[in-house]
Amino acid sequence: MAHSLSPIRLSLKQRIQLFIGRLIMAFFALVEKVRPRPEPPSEVSYHDYGPDPAETLQYIPRKRHTPELAPVLFIHGGGWIIGKKELYTREMFLLAEAGHPVFNVDYPVAPANPHPGILLSLLGALRWIQYEHPGVDAVHVMGDSAGGNLAMMLGILATNPRLIPDLGERAPATAPVSVASVVSLYGVLDRLSWLRTGFPGAELMLHCYGGPAAFGEQVGPELAFTPMDLEFEAHPPSFLAVGSRDRLCESTRILAKRLEGGSSTVVSKVYEGEIHGFFSMSWRPRYAELKADVLAFLRAHDPLHQVDQPKETVQAIV
Repeated sequence: MAHSLSPIRLSLKQRIQLFIGRLIMAFFALVEKVRPRPEPPSEVSYHDYGPDPAETLQYIPRKRHTPELAPVLFIHGGGWIIGKKELYTREMFLLAEAGHPVFNVDYPVAPANPHPGILLSLLGALRWIQYEHPGVDAVHVMGDSAGGNLAMMLGILATNPRLIPDLGERAPATAPVSVASVVSLYGVLDRLSWLRTGFPGAELMLHCYGGPAAFGEQVGPELAFTPMDLEFEAHPPSFLAVGSRDRLCESTRILAKRLEGGSSTVVSKVYEGEIHGFFSMSWRPRYAELKADVLAFLRAHDPLHQVDQPKETVQAIV
């Protein structure tokens, strides 16, 4: 089905809300810029992966003398409307120190770039990786919040390439590289539950990304921008993490239940007492536990880490 990538129109109230949100994000970006940063495990470089000024990425090679593991493509959150990759750089160092090269990406945001524009950009990032790093056959895809949505969507599209044409005439025939696993940190994994649970700003984010039609109980393939909107047969090994105090907890539960019938591993975990965004909050009590769980999951499903794996199972959310 054809798509229109024309910007979504906003009311005056919505434009004011978006302006305030971007001011807050600019403040956090400034704080992160002046905050002391640990020594990088390797030299960080910056690249353009597409023609849009926002289509940029950080490349962080794995630390020398670490095990050679598959790269991680990391996708920042921000409700599809705000966010910057630099807010996550220090968290990416941990992955590089474990042996994973990291591609930490920015992308053009909504409402100027609504669905499926962001997914098309991220497929372009995979194409850039294929061209610039021809030895890479598979990547882990990881993201938080809206980035968790995008990570899961990329993983499903890569394993069900018949769905890719629904992204419109600009879509490639298939994903340029395969997806070894997906890590979705408190992702937006269905369209409507976060409205019911009162996630702050959900109405604005949903409108900016999909327009008024995105609020319907059912949508056509042109607005299938959450995993629960898709009909798919397979998915990569997936780790779904969320805090018990996060209003996106229900969204994670919904997708975890949907994936239970699949043929691949699903690990889903609720971190008791945790809030939205704790992946990048070093002062939170379950921060270190989440980091350890992510590294263990990536290692268990890494195509370059050859070990005997137990039979794939589903671990239910708690």
